[in-house]
Parts: sequence; C-alpha cells; structure tokens
Amino acid sequence: METLHPMRGAITGVVLVLALAGCSGGSGSGQAGSESGKGGGGGGGAASAPFNPSQVAMAIPSKLAAPKGWLAQEPRVLDGSAAQQQCQTQGQWACAGLTTQATTRHSDKNTNGDKDVDVQFTLLAYDSVENAKAGMKAAVAENRKGANSKPKPLTIDTAADEIDAFTEEDQGSTYQTAELRVGSVVAVMFGENLPKDHELSSFVKMQVDRITTAATGNNPDA
Repeated sequence: METLHPMRGAITGVVLVLALAGCSGGSGSGQAGSESGKGGGGGGGAASAPFNPSQVAMAIPSKLAAPKGWLAQEPRVLDGSAAQQQCQTQGQWACAGLTTQATTRHSDKNTNGDKDVDVQFTLLAYDSVENAKAGMKAAVAENRKGANSKPKPLTIDTAADEIDAFTEEDQGSTYQTAELRVGSVVAVMFGENLPKDHELSSFVKMQVDRITTAATGNNPDA
C-alpha cells in the first residue's frame, strides 16, 4: 500500500472531493513570505483584477497542457458558495475573499518504476490582491507546517509576484512544493519524484503563463 506524504495526501483529497462535487458554470528565493520571492511583474494589472470562474477554468492546467505521454485529470472548478464550503471544510487555505477554487493532477506512469511521478495543481482565486496576499501567506504556512524537519529552499525563476518553494526527501521519494501569487490568484503546486526534464520549475512557468494569459480573457490552449 502506498504511504502518502502529509501534504500530498491532503491535496489528493481535495482533488477527489472536487471531482465528486463536479464543475461549476522575477526570481524566487525559496524564502517563505519574503520580499525576495517577488518576480518581475506578476502578470501586470490584468491579473490584479478578480478572476471569474471561466478565467480560473482556463488558468488551471488542462489535459492538453500535460507533458507528452503523461496522464491528466479533467480539471475541477468550484465557485461561489461551493468554493467557500469546500474551503471551510478542508481547513487548509485562507477562505476570506475566496471566490473560486480549482484542482487537477498530471502523472507519468512510465518513469521511476514503481514510484509515483506526478504534479498536483491548486488555484485559489480571491476577490482582491489584499486577500490573495493573505491566501499566499496561509498557503506557505500550511505547507511549511506539513514539511519534514529538513526542507531545502528551491530557487525557481518566475514572473510571479510572490513565490515560496522547497524540496525534501521522505521515505525514498523526492517532493517539491511551490506556492505563488500572480495578482489576485494563488497557485499551489506539489510534485513527487519529478524527472529532470519535467522539474517543478517547468510546471511553475506554465502555471504563471496560464494565469497571465487567462487574465486577458484568452484561452492558453487556443
């Protein structure tokens, strides 16, 4: 039986819950909550405006965005009262001002033998940049709390407004975690045993690009 890492288990549970609920209509330094985690622009003014559910649905990585040969779940999106209810029940993210929550997972079954190889995505859209900043702070605290005693800072170059990232080893597996904020949207990514040609940094770049593209009303998959 697979033994789940604490953070991975929590996020996997959210993916499953959202699947059951269905779908509604610069340079990071790895320092938690530090100003040095800021990037070059974080998507500009467009990403600072609140996202509607359609924009979140475009921003969360789609099945088309998965690396070649990887399996991808259909993204799940909750908005309004459903997103708030899920947030309150989960007790993991900051719920004040949360308007939409989305999750998905991409996995590779052909690498590393019997070890899981996957990356999980969570998007949290807030009604203001101020609430998103609080959401970012809460996400960092939650994931740092769930880390083992010796996480190592992970430097990821990104244009996000804020980023915190680290890597750790546990029970023979390598875990990488990143939280970032682009305007009013917070993204959390959790990777397990990722190969060198698909490290977490590549998924971070893709996620930031999708958020900034969706902010303009354009579909990243178009």
